[in-house]
Amino acid sequence: MELSLRAVFQDFNASKFVVYLSVLVFTILFALRLDGTITVSYIFVFLPLWLWKLVALSGSLVGCVSHCKYPPARNDISSEVDFRAMILSAGEHMLLLTFELLACYKLEIEPIQALPDHQTQPMWIIVFVPLFFECTISIVICIWSVRQDKSFEFELFFSVNVLQFVFLALKLDKIVDWNWAIVFIPLWILICLSLIGVLYAIILAVLLIRSIELLPEHRRQHVYSAVGYTFLVVPILIFLVLITGKLDSIEQNRMDDAAKMPFAVVCTPLYVSLLCLMLMAIGAKGGNSWWFGMRRDFCVFLLDACPCLQEYGNVSYKFGGSGRSESRRVPQRDPDEEDGAHSGARALNAGASNAAVRHDMRPIIPALTIECPD
Repeated sequence: MELSLRAVFQDFNASKFVVYLSVLVFTILFALRLDGTITVSYIFVFLPLWLWKLVALSGSLVGCVSHCKYPPARNDISSEVDFRAMILSAGEHMLLLTFELLACYKLEIEPIQALPDHQTQPMWIIVFVPLFFECTISIVICIWSVRQDKSFEFELFFSVNVLQFVFLALKLDKIVDWNWAIVFIPLWILICLSLIGVLYAIILAVLLIRSIELLPEHRRQHVYSAVGYTFLVVPILIFLVLITGKLDSIEQNRMDDAAKMPFAVVCTPLYVSLLCLMLMAIGAKGGNSWWFGMRRDFCVFLLDACPCLQEYGNVSYKFGGSGRSESRRVPQRDPDEEDGAHSGARALNAGASNAAVRHDMRPIIPALTIECPD
C-alpha cells in the first residue's frame, strides 16, 4: 500500500473540511454549555458556525469581484455553472446565518424570567422560518444540480430533514405533547435507510475483494468506502438512541442513568461521525473553483502560493509486505538545470551529427595497396 501526499493534495476538499470542523467544534461547545461545564455566552458557542459563514460569504464576494473583473470565456460553460453554484450556495449560507442568529438570541433570553413589557420571547417556529426557506430552496437546488452534474450533499441534508425541523419547532414550542422518540421519527427512518445502504456497501466490498477482474486499487476503494460509511452511520444511530433516552428522562423527571449522563458523553458518538466525515473530506475531491477567485483547486492554489510546500507534495510512503515503510521523493529539477540539460543534449547530438558528416566526407583510402606486375 502506498500513501502519497500528492494524491492527498489533489483530492482534498477544503470546503467540506471547514464545514465539518466548524460543526464539530460547535457541538463540543454546545454540549459543555448544556452540562454547565462552561458558563460562557451562547455567542461564543455559535462562534465556530459564524466563522464558517464568514469564510463562505467573503469567499463568494471575492469570487463575484473576480468574475466581474475577469469574466470567463463564452464557451467555458463549466466555469459559468460553477459561478452560479457559488451564488446559490452564498444565498443558502445567508439563510443559515439568519437562523443561527435567531437561535442564539432565543437561547440567550430564554433563561431570563422577567422581560420588559415591550420585549417578548420569539417562538421557536419563528426562529425556524429561515431554516424552512433553506429546505425549500435546497430541493430546487438539488434538481438543478442533478441536471448540471454537480454535487449536492449539502442541499440534500436539508431537503430530507425538512419534516424533522418542523417536528423540532413544534416540540420546543410545546404545541405538540409527543415523546422525543416520536419527534425523531424522520431521523429514525433516515438512519434505517442509511443502515440498509451500509449493509449493501459491506456485502459489495466482501464480494469484490476477491474479484480478479478489478484492479487492487478499485477493490481497496470499495473496502474503504464500506468502512467509512460504517463509522459514519453506526455512531449516529448510537447518538440518536442516547439523546432520545436522555431528553425523555429529563422531560418526565426521571432520575435514571440516562438523565444523569452528561451531554458531552451523549454526543461522543456524534464526534466520531464528524471526525469520520473530516477524514473522508480529505479524499472527497470536488469543490467550487470560484471561491476567493482562485479558479482552481485550493491545494493547487496553495502550492503555487507557497513554493516551499512543493517539496512535501511529492513525498510518498510505501508499505510493503515485510512491514517496513519506505519513503521516496520524486525529485524536482530546477528549470534552469533542465534547460541546461536539454541544451547540453542538443549540443551533444549536434556534435555527433557533425562528426558523422565529417566522417562521411573523408576520402576512402585502402589500408593495403596490391600492385600487380604487367
